[in-house]
Amino acid sequence: MIHKFADVHETAKIAESAKVWAFTVIERDVKISAGSVIGSHCFIGAGSVIGQNVRLQTGVFLPRGSIVKDNVFIGPHVVCTDDKYPRAGNHGYEARPPRIWAGASIGAGAVILPGVIIGRNAMVAAGAVVTHDVNAEDKVVGIPARKVA
Repeated sequence: MIHKFADVHETAKIAESAKVWAFTVIERDVKISAGSVIGSHCFIGAGSVIGQNVRLQTGVFLPRGSIVKDNVFIGPHVVCTDDKYPRAGNHGYEARPPRIWAGASIGAGAVILPGVIIGRNAMVAAGAVVTHDVNAEDKVVGIPARKVA
């Protein structure tokens, strides 16, 4: 199901059982697998791959080339970035999209900085700013995000 007010590029491949809600933008060559639900007002950059049974809540931003594996939950208004030194007209721009492994959960309003890997079944607290990789099964909180027991 793709909402009539979603903006989905013609080259995107969206599984029949996936859902895309209103005012979401899905750029070229994006792949969204079976059972995934993309909330309203999301942005998924070109060439990104979304696994099975993923939940992206309202307002999630994923830059081009993002990888989100199966059974991931990304809360409302999570922002993932891919430019370590953002500047208008940056000719040295090197895209470093996030990689989010299976079963990970990212709380509302978290910010994931360029190139960060969120490990399998890891949990990122709401509002955390993740500056470094998060290992599998770890839980991180705060600004900058740090591991908690």
